Amino acid sequence: MEKLRRTSQRILTNLYSKSLTTPPRSTSAYSGINRKVNKFHYFKRNFGTKIIERNPAFSSINTEDIKHFKEILGDKNVIQDEDRLATANVDWMRKYKGSSKLLLQPKSTQEVSKILGYCNSRNLAVVPQGGNTGLVGGSVPVFDEVIVTLGSMNKIISLDKVSGILVCEAGCILENLDSFLINEGFIMPLDLGAKGSCQIGGNVSTNAGGLRFVRYGSLHGSILGLEVVQANGTVLDMLGTLRKDNTGYDLKQLFIGSEGSLGIITKISILTPPRLSSTNLAFLACKDYSSCQVGYISDILRIISLFPYVAYLSLSLFRH
Repeated sequence: MEKLRRTSQRILTNLYSKSLTTPPRSTSAYSGINRKVNKFHYFKRNFGTKIIERNPAFSSINTEDIKHFKEILGDKNVIQDEDRLATANVDWMRKYKGSSKLLLQPKSTQEVSKILGYCNSRNLAVVPQGGNTGLVGGSVPVFDEVIVTLGSMNKIISLDKVSGILVCEAGCILENLDSFLINEGFIMPLDLGAKGSCQIGGNVSTNAGGLRFVRYGSLHGSILGLEVVQANGTVLDMLGTLRKDNTGYDLKQLFIGSEGSLGIITKISILTPPRLSSTNLAFLACKDYSSCQVGYISDILRIISLFPYVAYLSLSLFRH
């Protein structure tokens, strides 16, 4: 078994090194390798996507559209400034870039509904955007879509101090929510490196896990309710605050991790755990990754909140 494991690791390492230097083939999405290991297949994923063309069924923005959006949102919330659009058109990694010429900043669910209803009637493509901290280009336009950013919808609506159930708007920054909850004896069930700029709506839309996932689990378990605006402007009120609700289909689960493809999340109801009375930090040096998964590590998994793993190579690069 040890020999098989080493052989598998060597094949995977060679494959990964080759993928960094060899351009992907256009004949297939994946290429398989089956060397020395009878039933094990390792696949090279092509990191690029084939070039796509803009769908001619979608309309382009005109002056009448701009005028209509200003009637809904006011002049200052209809952004056409090139500098502001430059940041909204590019992802955090500077890898993906769109060419949107319009950014809208709604301040309420009703305004989001009016925007999407109008865009639906005009066949205008829309991309929702939160903190734009994602690393895979999911929140930036592909072409000239209308960007709808929810940063102005950042109100905390309520907190049940008995159950810890928080209701807030989708544009609330994660770190601000956590700071608010700490003073009330609770914490957010997720924590990210981008917490200072990412928004809770984006966290839910991408089903973000973060550093506290080990202790508190997925957002599928923490989210109690959502308010969502569909593409045609219809508002779905699923903003329940019950931990157990058997009254019909649990539709909110469809929108967690959907990345805006089914609608724009505008409000969230989330169960927040109690703040820990004390915390301890420990660094454990293990000879390899497998050692992190056995022995005494499995015993402390029941009580730890965070379990980051830092490879020796990463640590060496950081030091030097």
